[in-house]
Amino acid sequence: MTGTTRRALLGTALAAPAALALPRGAAAQENGGTLSIGVVSDPVTLDPAFAGSFFENQVLYNLHETLLVARPDGQVFPGLATHEQKDPLTHVLTLREGLTFHDGTPLDAEAVKFNIDRYTDPAGGSIRRSDFGPLAGVAVTGPRTVEIRLSAPYAPLPLVLTNRAGMMVSPSAVRSLGADFAARAVGAGPWKLASWTKNSELVLERFPGYWAGDGHPFARLVFRPLPDETVRLANLRSGTLQLIDAIPPQSVAALQREANLRVSQMPSLGFNAFAFNCTRAPFNDPRLRRAFSAAVDPEVIHRVVYFNTGRVARGPLSPAVPWAFDESATGIAHDPARARALLAEVGATQPVPVTVTVTNSPQMVRIAQVLQAAGNVAGFKVEVRQIDPTSLITVLRQRDFDICMAPWSGRYDPDGNMYFYFTKGGPNNFAGYESDAVTELLQRARATSAQAERATLYRQAQRQVQEDAPMLFLHFDAILQASVGRLRWTQYPDAVFRLFDAKAT
Repeated sequence: MTGTTRRALLGTALAAPAALALPRGAAAQENGGTLSIGVVSDPVTLDPAFAGSFFENQVLYNLHETLLVARPDGQVFPGLATHEQKDPLTHVLTLREGLTFHDGTPLDAEAVKFNIDRYTDPAGGSIRRSDFGPLAGVAVTGPRTVEIRLSAPYAPLPLVLTNRAGMMVSPSAVRSLGADFAARAVGAGPWKLASWTKNSELVLERFPGYWAGDGHPFARLVFRPLPDETVRLANLRSGTLQLIDAIPPQSVAALQREANLRVSQMPSLGFNAFAFNCTRAPFNDPRLRRAFSAAVDPEVIHRVVYFNTGRVARGPLSPAVPWAFDESATGIAHDPARARALLAEVGATQPVPVTVTVTNSPQMVRIAQVLQAAGNVAGFKVEVRQIDPTSLITVLRQRDFDICMAPWSGRYDPDGNMYFYFTKGGPNNFAGYESDAVTELLQRARATSAQAERATLYRQAQRQVQEDAPMLFLHFDAILQASVGRLRWTQYPDAVFRLFDAKAT
């Protein structure tokens, strides 16, 4: 597949109105120059083996290339490799000819095996291990061919290889850099790392050896972490930035009226939810989790925080994947009287003190304030704790919280929205939730190929999760991003910037 074909396959999620003039000072956007991007947070690591935060994805998908590629509609196409399923337990990957990493070393079958072994070796501690499901082994069967052998059928595997588990990094760089690889990662994507000044800017420069050619328009991508949404918007309006992530919903209508800007939005694959810490009081008791859930009205958050963009969530399965979405899911109804009754049933001394942990973005703080007010009315005493975005994944993994935001950018396959969060020992099971029934349902769903049967299993699992309430589901956000008017780029429902086809017109 040529670079032109790749761009055509990926298509565009944007409308194409007449070309608009760039704002004053935005000449850097011109093709062949620099594209400056405002993001919410700096990455924690550039190593996909250990990347667990959404904020890293904005860089990772431009620095690293995946074995397979997903279009915005979820269809899978060849990336570094083509894919063939020989039988239910055997998947064959055939690499393109002449592939190299950014350091010039060959990207061959041995390198693919190295990467998958690194992801799945228990001693390595990679959080990608569970992505590969029932992996039995990886075999090099030729200079450019690899067999992935499973111990049981695993329907999500092709889509898994379009995500971080499919990102290939240089074995030579991993060995030589050791722990420094996290900050100096070497991949095979359209851009390579030029410099990284923590919490200031991360610069990628065009990789001339990219498999689809080096004709992608921008020679440099500069990512600037700007947690304050008003600062990101001001920099976009001034032309200092040409593309920004996570525009505030309350600004959408006004931005759409600005002729030199472009607002892009689409339904999200992910969910905005809060994890209850099920491993300690007070939320080790499911009745307390149900009580807090009943205290909160997601419709209020939809109106006052999201300004009616996106839609209310009742569970983890997004309407962006219609075959798995359960329109009948109702979750725990908003009922403050029921919340107080559950507290009385437990014999809890009211008010019950709890802390809600959120990142310090205005949007998340507003959500926390709504939770605080609702919880206080229902018999809780809620405090709000703010942390910086780079600390979030550590707080979640260490379970240093009572209730903590645990949003998920989503996966095209519903397995990605449920298995990691709700199976016993799942890498994103930040709540510490344990349900043999849910684990068994989700294991069956990933081993089943029939889509209708999988949908039934996911809905059964979701309803049990809703009953047990390890998480408080609030919203399916719309992906809200903005750019200068002359920039054309492809938007994705996981909110990740994949900028190979971005160009100024």
